[in-house]
Formats: sequence, C-alpha cells, structure tokens
Amino acid sequence: MQQYMPEICWHDRKGILSVDFHPLVKDGRYRIATSSMQKEVRIWEFGYVMPRNEHVVAFLANMACHNTSINVVRFAPVATENLLASGDSEGRIVIWSLSDQPPAPTPDDDMPVNKENWVRQRVLNHEEDVSALVWSPDGKMLASVGHDCNLLVHEVSTGKRTICLRNLRNFPNGITWDPRGKYLITLSKDRKMDILDCVKGTKLKSIAMAELPARSIGGLHAEAKPYRLWHDDQLASFQRGLQFSPCGELIVCPAAQLEVGTQDVFGVWIFKRTEIDKEKPFALLPTEKATFVVRMCPVIFKLVDGEKQNYSGLPYRIIWVALTVSQIYFFDSQHMQAIGYIDNIHYNSLTDASWSSDGQQLVVSSLEGYNSFFRLTMSEWGEVLADEQRPPPPPSPQLIKVRKRKVKTKEEAGGDEERSSETDNALSHAMTQGTPKHETPKTPKTPKAKRPAIASTPTSTPKLTKFFPRPQEKTAENNEAGAAQPEPQVITIGDEQTENSASTAAKDDDSSVQFIEVRRQRRVELTTIEP
Repeated sequence: MQQYMPEICWHDRKGILSVDFHPLVKDGRYRIATSSMQKEVRIWEFGYVMPRNEHVVAFLANMACHNTSINVVRFAPVATENLLASGDSEGRIVIWSLSDQPPAPTPDDDMPVNKENWVRQRVLNHEEDVSALVWSPDGKMLASVGHDCNLLVHEVSTGKRTICLRNLRNFPNGITWDPRGKYLITLSKDRKMDILDCVKGTKLKSIAMAELPARSIGGLHAEAKPYRLWHDDQLASFQRGLQFSPCGELIVCPAAQLEVGTQDVFGVWIFKRTEIDKEKPFALLPTEKATFVVRMCPVIFKLVDGEKQNYSGLPYRIIWVALTVSQIYFFDSQHMQAIGYIDNIHYNSLTDASWSSDGQQLVVSSLEGYNSFFRLTMSEWGEVLADEQRPPPPPSPQLIKVRKRKVKTKEEAGGDEERSSETDNALSHAMTQGTPKHETPKTPKTPKAKRPAIASTPTSTPKLTKFFPRPQEKTAENNEAGAAQPEPQVITIGDEQTENSASTAAKDDDSSVQFIEVRRQRRVELTTIEP
C-alpha cells in the first residue's frame, strides 16, 4: 500500500468536510468530488504517471450554488447517470448532472477554467442542516437525514417526495441503503439505530440496548447484563456513517461504546442480516478511540487459505475501514483483529473517506484542508472473488410478526359442527312451531301517596264564560254595552273576592296596578267571571 498527500489547495486551505469517488474508472483515471466550509463543490481527476508512479491531480469543475458550508457530497452509484448530490448547513440538497454543453467562463479570475459543465438539475430541502445522504442501488432515489430530525426520500428524476418521516430521532446523522433494496438504517445522536422499510418508510426495529454475555475485552471484565450500545452526544463528529456490506449480509456501525465499570470500550458493532430480528450485535471490534465513519470496500475477496478463523461465518471476505479523529483501522470479516492501522497522518481531525469502485484507491479527508490517497495492491489483500462465484444470499428475517390463524384440530372442528347443527335444528323448530313468547316479570306497582286535604271551597264554583276576547260587531247595541261595561278586575279563580276587596287590594299593592297597566298596554281585555 502506497500513501500520497498532494500539497495543493483543495478549497483555499479550508477544512474539507466530505469526499466521494465517481463510480466510473476510465483509463486508470479517477474522479472525486470534495466539499468544504466554503460554498462550492469541486470536481477533481487524478491518476498515476509512469515510470515513477507519480500521483497527478487535475482540476475539472467548480460548482457554486450553496450559500453556506457543504456537509456532504455523494455520487450516484450508476456510472452512466453522472449525478451528484450535495447537502449544506441550510438544509438545501442540490442535484447536479454532467452536461454535454461546453462550460461557461468562470466569473472569478483566480479560479482556473472549468473543463466539465456540471449544471444544477434540482433542489430539495430540509428545514435544517443536512447531515447524511445515500443513493438507492439503482440511482433513482435519494434518502437524506438532517438536524431537523426528519428522514426524507425523493425520486431524483421528478423531485417527488416518496417518504417523509418527521421526528425520527434527535439529530440522525448516519444513513445507509440496503443493496438488496429492502431496508434503510439510520444511526442518530440519541444512541439509537432504526431499521425502516425503504419503500413505505415504516419503522421495523429500534436498537438502543442489548443483553450481552460476560466477556473479557482488553483486560476488562464485562459482566453479563444489558448495555447501551452507542456513544452519547459527546462524540466529536458531525456524522455517524454506518454502512451495509456490498453483499448486504453485514451491517457495520461506528460509535460503539461499552461502559465497563469506570472504563469505556470503543470500536465498531457488526450486525448480521439474518440475526437482525434478535436486536443485538454478534461481534465487537475494539479500537483505541471512538469511531465515527465506516466505509466498505466494494470488492469481495476469497477467504485466506490455511486459516481456520472466520468469525462471521461468511463464505467470502469483506474489507472495510473505520475512522477515528486521527486513526484509520482496516478490518475484514474473517479476522477478529485489525489487519491494518494508520495513525497521525494529518495535523487536524479526519472527516470522511471513500473507496474507488475497483477497490484499488482510498481517499481520506481532514479539517486541515488536505486529502490523503492510499493505493492498494489487490494481491496483497487477497484473491478477488468473481461475481458468478458468489453463493446465493440467505433470505431476510421477518421483522414484522404476522399473526397466523390458529388451525383447528379434528375434535374442535367436530364440536363446532355439532353446535352448528343444534343451532340449525332450533331455528327450524322455531319457524315451524312459532316462537314462544317470552314473558317478562311484572314489576309491582308502588302505592300512590295521598294528597294533602284541600281547604273547603265555596259552594258556588265560579264559571269562566270567556277566556279569549272575540271581535265584536260594530252595532249600536254593542257600543251601548261597551259604554256601560265596568272596569276590568283581577280575580283569583276559586277565591271569594268582592268588588270592593279587589279594588282595595289593587290600591294597596303597587305591583297589581303596574301589572294591570302592562296588561292594558298589551291590549288584553279581562272580563268578569260570573258566579
């Protein structure tokens, strides 16, 4: 393995936040995209010049569309699409596409002329910082998580939002897409890993703690008890980049932390796809410091001959790297210890890493503004396994339990038939003989309470002759009768009250006078009651 660090100003000596390889390798030339605390995304090309194998980097394009620092850049996995996604600290995601038209002249005289024309195709939005992006295996969908606690999935060609899962977690900052197109897995700052259906967005599993057996790790004895699996929010990193293996059989997660007594054990957790329903990892690979990024090599190797060790049980070998703030670990699926280790290659913290599609190049970025390139010789790492030699993958576990209908035995089925026949016979008898009347028990009547005695009433009961006034004909007799009609009086029915007593009561009681006046204003005529 050879290491190169070109001393060029990738982003005017600003810290580089993300780097990614283009999937197409042409004539030994590789293209990468970088982003930094500046507002631009830049495309570069590098290769090796014989006979000294000099590492040569060339500038291709500078794309300006963002208004703030760009946290992540990711190329689409399909080489023919030539698509790039970039997410910034304002929640904006820009989809770039390579155009056949010649590039326009750059407005900045200090920048070199663009050799490729990358145009803005579409803009997608989060409400806050975009922390992680991932493309679907076919390059048609783009999933993103951000500081707004949302998970969004968009169809790139139309911009249609197919999944919008709000309030997923507190600051999810890692996401990976299943190579088989079934799951989306996120890792968040609140120490939880969520497994979701990538089609419907349904949350299938959430893993935060696990019951682990007693083990001795690095001279520390871990008791058999439930443990929290992930590092807390004090992890000094903006992302927690977990990733599926190229075959989809393993899920390797950074930010592993075990609190053993007063000591902390760091490393990476490994989950098996076939055992993901158990909600616990099957292996821990310890590291000296906390890890925050895992990147899988896209090439699959054969098992090393002559070695019995194979803790994963896979019939082939997978290689990946795990980053801490200053270290690079190389792991594989066959050996329990690291197969490679690199330390102190940059003065500032490491930020991101990416593999080329042929597995021969690895690039690591840092906050000091430089990239480190590692050239790998495939024969030194093992023999490559051809695609046709890969065994068929096992089926995925059923993460959502479906309730099955209980199959009845013959005895239960016979009992049901007897009960149904009895019910049919009763119905037929009721239809032929008539339904018997059901007599309800009668409730006894309660004796009526006797009313209190009423005071003696006068022998002559008053008789009400007129209640509603009727219109009278305008005749001379009526006019004479109306002139001789006495003043209307209020008389209580059932009481003997003379004319003098009624008039006296009306004079003493002001309310009766007012009442009479109101009745007069309403044009209601009160007539006398004849005894």
